[in-house]
Amino acid sequence: MQRIVTVTTLLLLLLAPTVAAKPKLALIIDDLGYDLMPRDIAKLPSEISVSVIPFTEFDTAVALTALSQQREILLHLPMQSAPHAPSEPNQLTLDMDKVEMQNAILEALYRVPHAVAVNNHMGSLLTQHKEPMHWIMETLHTKQLGFIDSRTTPSTVAQKIAKQHGLANNRRHVFLDHLQTEDFILQQLELAIQQANHRGIAVVIAHPLPITLDTLQKALPALQEQVDLIPISQALLNK
Repeated sequence: MQRIVTVTTLLLLLLAPTVAAKPKLALIIDDLGYDLMPRDIAKLPSEISVSVIPFTEFDTAVALTALSQQREILLHLPMQSAPHAPSEPNQLTLDMDKVEMQNAILEALYRVPHAVAVNNHMGSLLTQHKEPMHWIMETLHTKQLGFIDSRTTPSTVAQKIAKQHGLANNRRHVFLDHLQTEDFILQQLELAIQQANHRGIAVVIAHPLPITLDTLQKALPALQEQVDLIPISQALLNK
């Protein structure tokens, strides 16, 4: 009798419909450090990561606040943009030699403690150049950090070179809020879901704008029915 029950139970398990795993979405809030951590970020799930610009007034304070929220931290490393684009103080530039650049990265990491990965802030010029990208990835490899290519230019070689150095890596698939309206942000979230469905994991970058944070808070319940939010460390791939 016991054998019949066991076989019946096994058949029921085999015939039961399987629940497909949801695709995964890693969402990064960029450009933090100019002000204290916005209170509205605390209302968002801790799976949403933050990226902090070094050498800003509140860089270390924001990193420590994120840590207290059990939120993962990236170093948002400023890099030189194409001519006539905005520039950032203390950015990495083509004028730097290897020692200057690597020392600047180490100092930036000191300012933004507990980072698990780095993504570029701007960098539409620097990320096109192989030599400085090798210097950067060499430094990150020694610190066992991952790299997310923000892809501020389609000509970037940053992720390719991160892979060559064996860094866990990924790239930005969707910018959420380069147009600052609720309709556009919702449209981009739909695109993010499509990318997650297509790739299995998608990386989305947003900014600490009131319209973004408000729209996210309202949209997240429906979003999480379709994707699993993950911290950035779970979106870093070893290939």
